[in-house]
Amino acid sequence: MNTTTPAGSWVGIDWGDQTHAVCILAAEGEVIDSFTLEHSAEGLDGLTTRLLAHGPVLGIAIETDRHLLVYHLLRSGLPVYPVNPEVADKWGKCLNVDPPKSDHRAAWTLASGLRAFAARLRPLRPDDPLTRELDLRCGHECDLIASRTAFANKLKDTLKRYFPEFLDWFSDLTHPTAADFLLAYPTPLALREAPKAELCRFLRGHHIRIGPRWQALLDGRNHRTPWPSDEASTRAYADYAASLARQLKTLNASLAELRVHIEALFAQHPDAALFRSLPAAGPKLAPRLLASFGSDRSRFPHAGALQALSGSVPLTRQSGAKKDVLFRWACRKDFRTTLHLFAFGTLRESTWARAYYDRARGRGQSHALALRNLAAKWLKIIFRMWQTRTPYDETRYLQSLRNHGSPLAQLLTCAQPGETQ
Repeated sequence: MNTTTPAGSWVGIDWGDQTHAVCILAAEGEVIDSFTLEHSAEGLDGLTTRLLAHGPVLGIAIETDRHLLVYHLLRSGLPVYPVNPEVADKWGKCLNVDPPKSDHRAAWTLASGLRAFAARLRPLRPDDPLTRELDLRCGHECDLIASRTAFANKLKDTLKRYFPEFLDWFSDLTHPTAADFLLAYPTPLALREAPKAELCRFLRGHHIRIGPRWQALLDGRNHRTPWPSDEASTRAYADYAASLARQLKTLNASLAELRVHIEALFAQHPDAALFRSLPAAGPKLAPRLLASFGSDRSRFPHAGALQALSGSVPLTRQSGAKKDVLFRWACRKDFRTTLHLFAFGTLRESTWARAYYDRARGRGQSHALALRNLAAKWLKIIFRMWQTRTPYDETRYLQSLRNHGSPLAQLLTCAQPGETQ
């Protein structure tokens, strides 16, 4: 039996903003080079030559999968293994109970850990450019939405301090018209003194129909007891609220522009029809689901890997007679959020999803837990669709449940999707 170690070297890189610490190990494990690399175009340019000077590179361990350094290594044809920082920390404690802390020690730990566990790891294989761009833009959209929500919450808190009646007019401060309305009428006095005809023109100009609710607001603004006010505070708060409103307008414009790019990319993707066929996915969630799956069908060996990545299944720890089932915190938070929204939407669009959720709630599960379990079940379905490139068919899946004698089949009625309670 041949037990010889393959020729080549293992590399660990502790990356940073200004410099990168690099450690190169021989196949047998001894350090053959250790250096600090400047994070510059020139520094990266000479990195590949220095790495290959010690023979073929068997693998490079680094604690990120999105960095200019990673892109350079991949373009050079080198095998890159992204390592979770928590895993790298565990590797360090395996090698030394109380490991010394330094950049070069961290690079050595990464190289040593990769050398020991490479057989259990997979090198980074980026998706095609179309999928990568879609994934990045979907991530940017989620980040901008989170920023918009934060600004809207700040604005709501500010309005409660000096202009609470504004929230009767616009409860959703992320609505594009809300910011314009506040900039036009930034104080309670400005709103009360504005002529009704002017307010009506403003609302119609923003495509808002003057229904009974708006009529009541327009007619009642001068007849309500005014809130206590302080002129100095009102001026200060009004200026701050206006600045927040302008930032919300900018974020809304950026999100609208980003949405155009996402929809164009999604329309070009060969898997768009698969994810568009899902009930309640819609124009926002379908691209995000596609981006989370990617285009590499070998990336996930089974649906369980996706369930763990999304945090839709719990983490089980067992020692002797003790068994703990814990919430899975280590996951892709954006993927978990997308699945939560998708699973919630399917309650209106899918009869079996509604029946599954109702049964889970009847068993005492919380709303969030029932949705996570429903999301985990959806992942099994979507994974199969993705592997076989078969669009989702609700009727076909319902028949499959009946054919297999699923307990869900007994709960289903003849109602069409969306007609259940």
